[in-house]
Amino acid sequence: MNSSDGLSQEVQEELNNEMYCCVDCSVETNSVSDFTENDTSELVCHDCYDENYTECYECSTTLHSDDTYDFNGDLRCMSCHNDICQECPECGTECHRDDMVWSDRYGDYLCDYCYEEHESNSYPEWEVYSNSFVKTRTTFVNPESDYYRNDTFYMIESKRYVGLELETNFRYDESLGDVQDDLNFALGKTRNTDNQDDFYRLGKSSVVSDGSVTSSAHRYGAELVMRPRRGDKVIEDADFMCKRLEQEWNAYASFKTGLHLHIDVQDYDWIHCCVLTLFTKLMEPHIYTWLPKSRYYGSGHQRWSRPVTQPVYDFQYVSSRDEFIDFFYDNGGYTNDKYNDKRYVGLNWHSHFQANQGLEIRYHSGTLQKEKIKHWTKFWTQVVDKSFEITEQMTNDYDFGSSSMYQSLTMPPSIKTKLAKLSTRYHGDSFSHSSDVGQSTDVYEYRKKSEVLRRYLGLPKKDRPYLLKPMVYYLRNRIDRSVMSIENIFDVFEIDKETQDFYKGRTEQLRLSMEEHVATKFYNDVFGSVDTIVEFDKNTCRFEYKDIFKDTFLLVNDDRRDDFISEHGAKQQVDYDLLRDYML
Repeated sequence: MNSSDGLSQEVQEELNNEMYCCVDCSVETNSVSDFTENDTSELVCHDCYDENYTECYECSTTLHSDDTYDFNGDLRCMSCHNDICQECPECGTECHRDDMVWSDRYGDYLCDYCYEEHESNSYPEWEVYSNSFVKTRTTFVNPESDYYRNDTFYMIESKRYVGLELETNFRYDESLGDVQDDLNFALGKTRNTDNQDDFYRLGKSSVVSDGSVTSSAHRYGAELVMRPRRGDKVIEDADFMCKRLEQEWNAYASFKTGLHLHIDVQDYDWIHCCVLTLFTKLMEPHIYTWLPKSRYYGSGHQRWSRPVTQPVYDFQYVSSRDEFIDFFYDNGGYTNDKYNDKRYVGLNWHSHFQANQGLEIRYHSGTLQKEKIKHWTKFWTQVVDKSFEITEQMTNDYDFGSSSMYQSLTMPPSIKTKLAKLSTRYHGDSFSHSSDVGQSTDVYEYRKKSEVLRRYLGLPKKDRPYLLKPMVYYLRNRIDRSVMSIENIFDVFEIDKETQDFYKGRTEQLRLSMEEHVATKFYNDVFGSVDTIVEFDKNTCRFEYKDIFKDTFLLVNDDRRDDFISEHGAKQQVDYDLLRDYML
C-alpha cells in the first residue's frame, strides 16, 4: 500500500530509521538536527564542533583547531596568517607585519628587538691585538702540532700568517672529496711522523665547489683553501699542492680563476687600515699592469677584483673604527653577510670584518705556478708589514685628515681659497679662447697669476702665459689623480731585487703580449684617472708631488687647443715614455 507521498511504507520506514555519524567521534543518531556541518560540509556532533572547531579571527571561516595558526592568542586560517604575519629573518620570531621595521643596513624587515639590536650594533666587532701576538701566535699551522722542524723566512720574511685560496679548473669531472683527501694525505706524508692516521689531518686544506670559475669552455672547477701558514711554509706547501693538482688531477688555471691571499691583520686599528688603503689606492694602476687585463675589466659580467672605490679626498674624514667602517662600506653599507658587494674589492676588508679571516687580497689572476705565488705573497706581506710600521711612526690621536701623510697630499686652506676665487673669476674668461686681448690691467693680472701657478707647478717657462683654467682645475683635483712611482713603491715597502725584477719583467711581458691598440686602450683605462706622480718619504711620512704626465697645459693663443679634448682636462692621454720611466 502506498503512502500519501508516493513512497512505499517500507522505504519510508527505512528513511525514518537512517543513522547519522559524526566524522570526528563516530557517534551515531537518527536525527540530523544533532549535527552541524564543518568546514568541509561533513557532519559533526555539537559536542565535537564546540570542542574542535573555531572561526578564523580575520575572515570568520570555520576550520578545525588543528588547522589554525595561533598568533598572540588569536586563531587564524593559513591564508590569513600568512597575510598578516612574517618571520623575523634574524631571530626567527613570528611578528605582525605592521609591527616589523625595515632596516637599510640589514636589507629586510626585522622585529623591533632585532632592529634595535642591529642598528645599535651595526658595526662589526673590532678587537685589536698586539703586533707581537700576531707575529708569534700558533693558532694555525705550526711546527709543534703539525710535525715539521721549524718555520723559516728566506722566501717570505713576514711573520704574519697567510692563508691561500687557489681557484682552479679541471679537465674532467672529479670528485672534490677525492681530490681533497688525496692532497691532504700526500702532503701529510711529507711531515715528520709515521702515524698514517695523521696524514689526512696534516694537509690542513679543503677543496670546495666554486661556480664562479666554470663556463661552457671550462666546465669543471673548484677552490683549494689552504689553512694559514707562516713564512716559507706558505710557498712550500702551495707548490706541493699545485704540482699535485696538475700532475694527478689535470688541473689548470683559466682566466676565470683567481689567487686570493688572506693576511693576518689583527694588530690593525682604524688608522693602520687608512694608511694601507691609501697606499693601495696610490699603487693600484701599477698592480693591474702586473696582471692579465681581465683582472681589471672582469669576466662573466662580473669584476672579481675591483679598485678601491673611495676617493683620496674622503680619507680626511676618518678618525675612528666606526668611521672607517662607514668609509669602506660607502657610508652605511656594512652587513654581516658573506656576499656583501664590498667583498669583491681587490683590497677586501670585508673578509676581516665579517668573517675574521684576515685581509683578503683579490687582485691576482689564477695560477698554479710557484714563482707567481711566491712574489705575490712576498710583495703583499711586505706592504702590510711596512704599512703597519709607518703608521706606528705617526701619532694616532687625530683624525686621519690631520696627519702629516694626508696633509702632504692636499694644499693649505689659503691656496684652496685663492684657487676657488680664480676658478670663479675666470670662468669663461676671454683668455681661454683664441687671443691674448683685453684691458691692459686685466692682461697684466692674468699673466701675473698665470706665472705664480706656473712656478708653483714647476712648469717650464714659455713665450706666452699658460691658461689659468687648466692649471686651476688640475691643482684642485690632483689629490685624486695621483699614482706612486714604481721605484718609490719598491723602496717604501723594501721589496727585494728578485721581486722587483719579476714584476718589471712581468709588466713588459704582458704589454708585449697584447696587440698595440689593445695595450694602448688598457693603459689608457688603467691610468685614465692619473695625472701626477707622487713619492713617499719614509723619514718624514710625507708625500711629494714629483712629475706630471705630459706637457698638457695650454698656453694663451695655443695652436694645440683644437687637439685637446677639454681645456679643463689637465691630462689628455697617457704619456707612455714618461710612464715607462716610472714603471720600469
